[in-house]
Amino acid sequence: MTDEQADQILNELEMLRKLKMLEMFEKGYSQGQLAQVLGVSQPTVSRMMPKIALKKG
Repeated sequence: MTDEQADQILNELEMLRKLKMLEMFEKGYSQGQLAQVLGVSQPTVSRMMPKIALKKG
């Protein structure tokens, strides 16, 4: 596997994580719950949410 292929896979995994976070947020999960499920901090979820909302709209 080349470095380029590895980078592409990592980018796709990150996008999947963001999509799952958005799906859960729309189902009513709080940012704290999302953080716990995704294994990140609540501030990280907070920073990611506006980016997701902008990309979706």
